[in-house]
Amino acid sequence: MRWTWTPCLLLLALSACALPGRQTFAAKPAGADTASVNATQAFSGRIPLVTILPGTQDFAQPVQNAVKQALAIKPTAQFEVEAQTPVAPSPEQSAEALSGLAGTAAAVAKSIVADGVPVDRVSLTARTAGLDAGILVYVK
Repeated sequence: MRWTWTPCLLLLALSACALPGRQTFAAKPAGADTASVNATQAFSGRIPLVTILPGTQDFAQPVQNAVKQALAIKPTAQFEVEAQTPVAPSPEQSAEALSGLAGTAAAVAKSIVADGVPVDRVSLTARTAGLDAGILVYVK
């Protein structure tokens, strides 16, 4: 008689337990920080035609080749030259990092204009996004 009640008591004890779930291991999961969210949204649907790393001086020929190929596909193409740095801890540091890339970005924009693109179809922008610093050239 003793053996017949043991499984019943065991099932009764287990029925009072809750199954482990997500809340068992991480009751309050950590959310993504804004820098990570901005980095993933920075390139939503946009792929740079050319990426130039900071300190690069010999960018004229690769940019010229890329511009010629883009104009061969679409003669009325517009170009956007963007200086981009990762988000810094303070706005002052972000501005300082972007100002360090401003000269190279302006030189790239002048190079695109020298390759035959009208000035009104070349824009120069700067923003803090992504994971690495660089000059990105977009075409549309």
